[in-house]
Amino acid sequence: MNVSEANIQVIAIPLAEIEPNPDQPRKFFDGAKLEELAAQFRSVGQLQPIVVRPAGDKFQIVMGERRWRAMHLVEDAGTIEAKVVSSVDDERAFVMGISENIGRADMTLMEEAQAYADLVGFGYKAQGIAEMFGKTVDYVNWRMDLLNLTTDIAELVAAGTIKADFAWYLSKLSPSNQKVAVTRYMKGDFKTETDASTFAQALRMKENQEGFFSEKELSDKEKQEKSTERKRAKSKVDQVERATVLLEELSQLTPTDLAELFEGEVGKHLDAVDRVRKAAAETVKKLRKAKAMSEAKQLTVRPELEVVPEAEGEAEEGPSEAELADLEAEAPAGDGLEAAA
Repeated sequence: MNVSEANIQVIAIPLAEIEPNPDQPRKFFDGAKLEELAAQFRSVGQLQPIVVRPAGDKFQIVMGERRWRAMHLVEDAGTIEAKVVSSVDDERAFVMGISENIGRADMTLMEEAQAYADLVGFGYKAQGIAEMFGKTVDYVNWRMDLLNLTTDIAELVAAGTIKADFAWYLSKLSPSNQKVAVTRYMKGDFKTETDASTFAQALRMKENQEGFFSEKELSDKEKQEKSTERKRAKSKVDQVERATVLLEELSQLTPTDLAELFEGEVGKHLDAVDRVRKAAAETVKKLRKAKAMSEAKQLTVRPELEVVPEAEGEAEEGPSEAELADLEAEAPAGDGLEAAA
């Protein structure tokens, strides 16, 4: 279907005669960005009309609720320029508007999530949305999962203070645990983004009672066996620490030194050390998760904890497509939002 000039009318409509679409999913609007847009309206006026449809004696927003909200902040602004669409071309006009938003370079994670959710609310399924914008179904679903974030945390995500992968893991948590994880994040308790995401995963496991330590009372024999296992594990870590010293000494040698010392056997020793590297990487991954599980298990949720945004200028840039691809590889299967409609 094409939207022709014949069935689109641009007029100035009183703000009071326009209302949001009640059937759309929950919307997120960044207060600071609304004020920025309102300042633009004061300076140069409204450059792009919103899109509305007739709804009884009023008009219902199809696209442009952010502009409609910003116009409310402009002093003495009683009307807003709007395209009025009707009949069978409503859907096409709506999709065109969403497509324009998805292509914006400054689109935040939350705005992208809301754009996909808007399409779902209009009757599209995740599969169709993914094909429309050249994304995977998982990508679309994970973005929409971000709409489960509490408002204050969503603002941090929109500002780029919280990146895509950690934000997604947060979205799977209850509101209270979202607050717990983000409070620790803002305090700098996590060394890396991966540590933050792993902690959020552990909180989720705690919520679902998955994979945590057994609460059953151990028999004397089981206690003895557990004690023996702990001693063996500690002994292995002690040996790893001694091996680390040896590897650090080897690392001080130059490639020329190593070539001369291991002449004819460099490849064999390289393979041996590479196996150590791979085993160490896997162990670090599991220990990181174990640490997060241990911390989450001991955690008591304190409702009075507050999420405090970082000082202006400290927010990191939003996530890249590569970072989301990493998230896709790490996320457990079946966690995506089911396609609606």
